[in-house]
Amino acid sequence: MQLLFKPEIQTHFALKDVSFNVEPGSFVGLIGANGAGKTTLLKILSGLIPPTEGSTRVLGYNPFERPLDFRRKIALVMGQKAQLWWDLPANDAFDLLHAIYDIPDKLYRERVQILSELLDVKQHLQTQIRRLSLGERMKMELIGAILHWPSVIFLDEPTIGLDVMAAAKLREFLKVFNQREKSTIILTSHNMDDIERLCSRVLILRAGELIYDGKPAGLLREGERRLKVRFSLVPDLEELSRITRLPLNQISVAMSERAEDPDLAPETGGVYFTLKQDQIVPVLQILMQHGTIIDMGIEEQSLESVIQRVFEGGIKP
Repeated sequence: MQLLFKPEIQTHFALKDVSFNVEPGSFVGLIGANGAGKTTLLKILSGLIPPTEGSTRVLGYNPFERPLDFRRKIALVMGQKAQLWWDLPANDAFDLLHAIYDIPDKLYRERVQILSELLDVKQHLQTQIRRLSLGERMKMELIGAILHWPSVIFLDEPTIGLDVMAAAKLREFLKVFNQREKSTIILTSHNMDDIERLCSRVLILRAGELIYDGKPAGLLREGERRLKVRFSLVPDLEELSRITRLPLNQISVAMSERAEDPDLAPETGGVYFTLKQDQIVPVLQILMQHGTIIDMGIEEQSLESVIQRVFEGGIKP
């Protein structure tokens, strides 16, 4: 009852002291755990919400003032929200955007032709948006977002829920579009393939704070490898740390690639060890003395594992 009449008020900052500049034509990856502030930042940059403190300039404009010239020069694609009209065929939806952005007729037809061929959806242009698969719909959403040839494109999880082939096709298109048209692209994603294959620069947010700004390669430790070992019995990580004399932040449970939710389904007995090249053989010898190994492999260090350690505070880039 006390909280009903005298509620406790807590202030939560979605973003704190985040400051950066982006060069024209850059492809920037924005990474963070759920709730880190990625989508909030994109909404501020695109003018959907204003910052409560500080200032933002995009293409020389204050985004939240949303002048017509500014809106003609940007695009925002959110993987979890539809922007096209679901009951219309894609062609009709594009015709509406053609009129809204006042795109010259010849240029409009050329762009629809080029984009639909690049994304391999030309055969679906007469199909209602709601009847398309998720991958096909996302491609149509992307076409609709860039028909006016924006200078800056904000992409919030564009490959979420897509199968491997659809995600690869979408990535290849974005790479080609960025290189050909020199559009500035800021991409948020939990898919490390998106970041590694597309972005020349990475921004990492943790609890609203910018903790890394640099090249993806700058997160990788030179000479490190990942040793993946699968045991007959699931080992205790603290015991593995004790016998190998490795810190716990260099040992992690390997997740099953077959699991629908990798956070909930660890692969039985699978463990990753992040090691220097000269540590691999000694560590393997120790592990073979303390358990039964049924499979093992050596991988290059993944950006995903490094970023996970950044989130957990294991390394400070």
